[in-house]
Amino acid sequence: MTSGGVDSVTTAFYVKHRLLAPKMLLVFADYHQRTYEYEKACVAEVATALGAPLKLIDLGWLGELSTSLLTKRGMPIPETKEEDLWDAKKAEGRILKWWDVVRNLQLVTAGLAHAESADLRSYLSTGQREAWDVYIGIRRETPVAMKDNTPEFLELMGQVAEQATHFGGYHVSAPLITYDKDAVVRLGEELGVPWECTYSCYSGSGFTKANGRSVPVHCGYCSNCKRRKLAFAQAGVRDPSVYST
Repeated sequence: MTSGGVDSVTTAFYVKHRLLAPKMLLVFADYHQRTYEYEKACVAEVATALGAPLKLIDLGWLGELSTSLLTKRGMPIPETKEEDLWDAKKAEGRILKWWDVVRNLQLVTAGLAHAESADLRSYLSTGQREAWDVYIGIRRETPVAMKDNTPEFLELMGQVAEQATHFGGYHVSAPLITYDKDAVVRLGEELGVPWECTYSCYSGSGFTKANGRSVPVHCGYCSNCKRRKLAFAQAGVRDPSVYST
């Protein structure tokens, strides 16, 4: 499951190059997020870089139910000061601005549906099962973690995977769950992640030309942009992103 962000793209590269997955399918969801076009452009390039097929799925109905600013096109995104990123009380106050109803639950079950389908098709045609697992790029954010970005959520999804599928045995994994953002950037750099093909912004600021290619622009002031810039700086990795501010 990939959104085109730093965490999910690094997870995909980890699965490919560290876990040596013999097959991969990148699944990208449209849940009416305001940054859909920017994310999709990045995910398409990542799929090409990994030599993996890309499946686009429509969860537009989820966006219609969402109360998150991530799905409210045209509404201004508030600026987050860097010093406020680590203030637990202020972080708690921000969570509902970005909380999409049961989003990660839907993403995991969509991944499970693709995993079980591939397995069953193989079994029904050849008599042999084909093992597939689901990977998602969630991390336990600090200073306050969203409930669906935690080890507890992963454990529950593992139980769902066992009980909601015919054969069971599918694993739901988030290899970066304990990583801080700067550690993700360092790992991604080791794995050769093309950072210009990742997108973290909550707002969206159009496309521009950079080094002869079209790249999406980050706003530079939302909390996710602030975390992105800080993570690259702390990791000591050059940030090739284009920011509008």
